[in-house]
Amino acid sequence: MKKHYRSDSNCLNCGTVVNDKYCSSCGQENLELHENFLHLMLHSVGHYFHFESKFFNSLVPLLTKPGHLTKEYFAGRRASHLNPISMYISISILFFFLFTANSNINKKEILKEDAAEEKTITKEEDTGAKNQAKATANAEKTVLAAEPEKEEAPAIKDKITIAGWEVPINDLNAKFREVRHDETKNALFRNKLVSHLPKIMFVLLPLFALILKLVNFRSKKFYAEHLIYSIHVHSFLFLFGSILIALKWLLPFLSGWLLFAGFVVSIWYIYQSMRTIYRSRRWLTVFKFLMLAFAYTFLLLMSGFGMVVATLYTV
Repeated sequence: MKKHYRSDSNCLNCGTVVNDKYCSSCGQENLELHENFLHLMLHSVGHYFHFESKFFNSLVPLLTKPGHLTKEYFAGRRASHLNPISMYISISILFFFLFTANSNINKKEILKEDAAEEKTITKEEDTGAKNQAKATANAEKTVLAAEPEKEEAPAIKDKITIAGWEVPINDLNAKFREVRHDETKNALFRNKLVSHLPKIMFVLLPLFALILKLVNFRSKKFYAEHLIYSIHVHSFLFLFGSILIALKWLLPFLSGWLLFAGFVVSIWYIYQSMRTIYRSRRWLTVFKFLMLAFAYTFLLLMSGFGMVVATLYTV
């Protein structure tokens, strides 16, 4: 159906003079305000299918053609694809939503198993364990009383430093045991931990790009190009992870195989995308991949450990 365009040449959104159907400044279409219902519906449906077209033009090659979206982006063919950052945010929200739901399901199963194990401990076994502990303590006291006093050994370092913050190891162990055995605090700890993961991953994205730039130091690519590639890689990993979580719910008896397949496919995807973007020889790409994997795994472990410790002290 034919669209009704305004006769006035001023853009209602930004006030710029409109020489054609679209404003050259903000891109708004110069349509009549008072449309009938049919025009309104057709206009909305058209926008929807335009978005849907961009959606499938982005997600299908993201899953099936490693590195393709990055090449398209820097070749200037961007209008037909989703914005990389918007796509990353949308996919990461989906992934962490499913990841949280999956963690809650696993938590319920673990709690049921723990409860079943606790019921198997009889009162006689519990009493025997207490008596054994008392006997051991009395024996230790007797031995200590018989031994001569010795000079105290030098104190062993009992603190670790995380980002300039000293954390007592004994205190950390106590907090961990407390959270582990308290169902409410355990659930709160998991929820807070998962809520911090998107922030950590968003911070690690530019670091991933920086590692790529260092690994490919002979490449003439700008840092922004490495960053866009990093965004596309992480978008794939989160989207593929979302698909695996959904498949695990549908096919729980294949969870082990799905995890293995996810690991293999992820490695293959990153390797193949690096070949596509950086055009290095096979063995050189393998070497770069191993360096990237080592550095990024180290960053993940360090940031993950720091996040766990920080979360422990906030529940």
